[in-house]
Amino acid sequence: ESELAGKLIGSQPDAARAQIAEVEQVARQALREVREAVSGFRSGDLNAELAAARLVLAGADIELVHDIGDTPIPPPQEAALALGLREAVTNVLRHAGASRVQVRLTADDDALCLHISDDGRGGDHVHGNGLRGMHERLAALGGGLEIAGGHGRGTHLRLKLPRASQPPAIKYRYRNLG
Repeated sequence: ESELAGKLIGSQPDAARAQIAEVEQVARQALREVREAVSGFRSGDLNAELAAARLVLAGADIELVHDIGDTPIPPPQEAALALGLREAVTNVLRHAGASRVQVRLTADDDALCLHISDDGRGGDHVHGNGLRGMHERLAALGGGLEIAGGHGRGTHLRLKLPRASQPPAIKYRYRNLG
């Protein structure tokens, strides 16, 4: 259907728009079905969310390239990153007009960063409820969200979280009461 829309865009724009709308509808339905299918997975599982993203993006003829490795991620951070990935994929499907999405996880001693890039239309980055929620979840864990890109240059999200810290050492003061 997306190939047909591409062929029709120049000669029959109304028919092309109808095909694109149908592709979007199929992609949204596929996303719902995939999320239902993976609901048995642990909540906040980044690998499960990546599998769901792969299926729904493929249904919309969008290539997914990923490299998240096997870095251990503490559960609160993993849940925030998984939900961030879900929101990013939803935005790609709704707004980007992309043909490729790249997801990469980087880690060092201090931080975890999930990079999500698309080759779509880019443009103004209006913080709707999804991006606002993503920012709030990351901020609650001491992290942040960076958005870059521009018209015709796609969008790049960088979700950054500190590694889980150890609880602070409890310091006792001893006083001689005698």
